[in-house]
Amino acid sequence: MLASQSVTLTATASTRSRKNPDSKLAFQSLTHDFVIKSEVSSINFRVGADISLSKGIYYIEWSISETGHSSSNSDENHYHEPAKTKVEVISTSTSYTKNFVTEGFGGQTFKGTTSPDIGISVSNSPFSDVTVTLSLVSGTNENITF
Repeated sequence: MLASQSVTLTATASTRSRKNPDSKLAFQSLTHDFVIKSEVSSINFRVGADISLSKGIYYIEWSISETGHSSSNSDENHYHEPAKTKVEVISTSTSYTKNFVTEGFGGQTFKGTTSPDIGISVSNSPFSDVTVTLSLVSGTNENITF
């Protein structure tokens, strides 16, 4: 059980990184929004780097704020900030369009209203703002919709 009602983590790009990334690093925690409560034992988050950010080592610094229990527990801090998190930016690409790969169907035939799984992968995934549009390689078919 937590000594506090909740602990909220805040991520920021470290100004002591090799090169200050300013607003070129973004952080996102979709599941718990960086809030730890008694029923949450871990927080998953993503780090995104702007495509123009130079490759190198960067660090995330963490700060916390605690909400105390409304009982006799005081509002004093019970926890320390996590250690810095190292982020390595390796891409020097200026575009993602050539990096996306779709899985083929291996000659399978689909009939009726079957919806095949379409796998799309990328070796260097973008953090957000990506739209993937699927279409037939050539021609049209009124029986196929995407």
